[in-house]
Amino acid sequence: MEFSENQIKLFVTEIFRLSGYNFFDYSYKSLSRRLEKILSIYQCNLNELVLKINKNPLIIDDIIKEITVNTTEFFRDPSVWIELEEKVIPKLKNRENIKIWHPGCSYGHEAFSMLILLNEHQLLEKTTIIGTDLNADVLQSAKSGLFRYHVDMEYLKNFDMVLNRDGNSKISYSKYFEINSSKNLFQLRPEFVGKVQFYKHDLVTDIYPIEAFDIIMCRNLLIYFNMDLQNKVVYNFYKSLKKDSFLILGYYESLLGSISSFFYKTGQIYIKTN
Repeated sequence: MEFSENQIKLFVTEIFRLSGYNFFDYSYKSLSRRLEKILSIYQCNLNELVLKINKNPLIIDDIIKEITVNTTEFFRDPSVWIELEEKVIPKLKNRENIKIWHPGCSYGHEAFSMLILLNEHQLLEKTTIIGTDLNADVLQSAKSGLFRYHVDMEYLKNFDMVLNRDGNSKISYSKYFEINSSKNLFQLRPEFVGKVQFYKHDLVTDIYPIEAFDIIMCRNLLIYFNMDLQNKVVYNFYKSLKKDSFLILGYYESLLGSISSFFYKTGQIYIKTN
């Protein structure tokens, strides 16, 4: 289904007017895909959807959940985590305190992966890990540390590719998770629940802390923004990083324009130099 720019603008204008959520600078292609799915769910056309929203603004929360993408897994793209372990972790060991931010954290897989990696290097106790997202429901799920066995256990193959790759030692899943396949769930062990702080945060409209973080890991989120919003968000990340600290983006994301001169790039890791 094809949508004109005016149709997309009408859709995001209604969302903004009734909820305050600003999707104006999301990419056209991304919004088109999400809108097509939303219209399928509600079995209506765009004009009918706008009428539904105005008659029942409560459905906006459900629509926002459909707009925001929540694709994630433990140790996603293992080569990035291996690079982080080899190039970044050694540089953190002499820092008195460490603070890490996972924007767009979804169900918390990435933030918990960071927790596991830091714990293996005896850095967890001096680290604050923060996960933020626009979607309150996924944040509530993340706080519980509860995952579906038959879906998420598949992602734990990445755990082995990162943490057990040398073959000389074997870190067991049970060190971090209580697994119950018969109930189709596994749970982060109680001693680790609460070690990641989860908050609602809108990268478009909310305030960013200044020079607060040693790592910002934001992968596969910027691709849903248009170029202007990407540059705005990356500049805010730049201001939120301490000097000589690290920004980690996704494979299909990169720094363009003048902001790139403020970082040194090595693999998928950007080091703030100015």
